[in-house]
Amino acid sequence: MADPVDFTVSENQRLKREVRRLHARVAALESSRWWRLHPRFALARLIRRSAPADEPAVTHSSAPAPSNVQAERFREEVLKRGRFTEDWFTMHIPSWEPGLRELEGRAAKILELGSFEGLSACFVLWRLPDSNVTCVDTFAGIPGYGAYGIATDVESAFDHNVALVDTARTRKLVGETHRVLPGLVAEGEQFDLVYVDASHIAVDVLVDAALAWKLLRPGGIAIFDDYGLVPPGEDPLEHPQPAINAFLELITSRAEVLDRERQLILRKRG
Repeated sequence: MADPVDFTVSENQRLKREVRRLHARVAALESSRWWRLHPRFALARLIRRSAPADEPAVTHSSAPAPSNVQAERFREEVLKRGRFTEDWFTMHIPSWEPGLRELEGRAAKILELGSFEGLSACFVLWRLPDSNVTCVDTFAGIPGYGAYGIATDVESAFDHNVALVDTARTRKLVGETHRVLPGLVAEGEQFDLVYVDASHIAVDVLVDAALAWKLLRPGGIAIFDDYGLVPPGEDPLEHPQPAINAFLELITSRAEVLDRERQLILRKRG
């Protein structure tokens, strides 16, 4: 007959493992881009678009609104005036703030891979009035997202939104990152901050990470988006996290991890 104490201990350990698995599944779902296409959020977008022009649209988000003062000011001064169909960025502002404070008052150079409607680029231009931002994107939109009310005329929205802040400090490079970035490397460009948020295919992310790292100056900051867990049952090669982790393992001795929640934030050691 099994010892009751041993049975209790083993059962407790089993339950703890099960709870950890359930937490991992929930975290993977909430961090997945497909969660953003949940019918509840799609319906909210349709309601916003059908609201009368004289009624203020109510913004719904799957993430809590940041309490950061900078985020709230940016919402009032830029976000509400722009042609943004989605807000997938402002939730990250608190984790960006420490790095951005280091760049205040400097002619900082920022590189963004994957700009969509320009929300993150607008924030950096607004937050750092002495900075210059280079944006690389195909501006072809995201396949299949039009059915959910998400922008397909991305480039005109980007141009309009960036013009609300400062087009003169924005360099727009249209094309695939693996074709555009080698040219920047050949030119000897160096950036103070790079934001990697283009393709979600793991092999593409590896290429973007390697090229972006070459373009990042020592002491600079690299931010990798969509660092959520791979949802159970999905192909890891179609998600950024495995590629980001593989790249991090390669450069771990040359990088300091500053944050690793929904985004991975690194500092490049000199």
